[in-house]
Amino acid sequence: MVIPFTRQLYILIKTGIPLLKALQITSAQLPPGRFKTDIETIIHDIQEGKSFSESLSATPRFFSLFYINMIKAAEVSGNLTGILKELSQHLVNSRRIARQVQAAFMYPILLLLISGVILIGLLMFVLPVFMRIFQDLGGNLPPTTLFLIWLSNFTIRWGWLFLVVVLLVAGIIFILSRKTYAKYIINAFVWRIPLFGKVAKTMDIGRFCRTLGSLLSSGVTLVRSMEVLHETTSSVLLQSALEDIRYKIEQGGSLSGAMEEIGVFPLTLVKMIQVGEESGKIGDLFLDAAGDYEEEVTFIITGLLSLLEPVLIVVMGVIVGF
Repeated sequence: MVIPFTRQLYILIKTGIPLLKALQITSAQLPPGRFKTDIETIIHDIQEGKSFSESLSATPRFFSLFYINMIKAAEVSGNLTGILKELSQHLVNSRRIARQVQAAFMYPILLLLISGVILIGLLMFVLPVFMRIFQDLGGNLPPTTLFLIWLSNFTIRWGWLFLVVVLLVAGIIFILSRKTYAKYIINAFVWRIPLFGKVAKTMDIGRFCRTLGSLLSSGVTLVRSMEVLHETTSSVLLQSALEDIRYKIEQGGSLSGAMEEIGVFPLTLVKMIQVGEESGKIGDLFLDAAGDYEEEVTFIITGLLSLLEPVLIVVMGVIVGF
């Protein structure tokens, strides 16, 4: 709902309609629900004399800290139209990348789940029929057949216990994942997974570049941008890096120098930012870098999907054939 709302608000304000009137027009076209209720609350707050950013801060259910700070920067600079356009583009790009990543992860997971169900069905219902035939025929069975018979008996007798253990382990991992130290370990592990880890890391750094570039281009100070990024990023590793970067900047260090010392960011990005600091166009460089990383994510995902399908089919064919 936030993306079409932002886009429509941008179009209305661009045509010269005042903010309050544009919000009222947009609200009238929204379907009933929590989002419409929040927009009506924002309209009421503005009528009471609050600024747009203050009204958004009172309804954080749909609007992120990044969104609110972008609007605050627009109020300071007087460029609400341009920043609403930048916001809508940023949100569209973020949603597109997120959907691509979800598709990349969802396909193999779904295929493995279906294959697992088929395999369990073979072990529990198909193999026992052949076991009775083998018993009637008598004779010695090859090792592979004996192994499958043992596996079938184990699944029938102890399959429920295996399911309980899996659910228990999943529950423990879920509980631990809410702890900060566990999030750090999981984040570091995910970044190191072959192929998928590269996608996750590239996406995180690309989102960092686009958010920081948007904030800086809108007039938000570097230190404040770091605070917003720390609150909005989902990567614990990046959150930790942002704390160190903000501290070094407050101590008088440069952004590129701080990023290089942290060691999380690619060296090519660091060198680009170094050039941007010298030319004074650091915000634009971050946006250009974000576009490059988003294209790289798309390229990796496309190659990954084209590779995974035949590999998984071959693996399941070997399992079923065995």
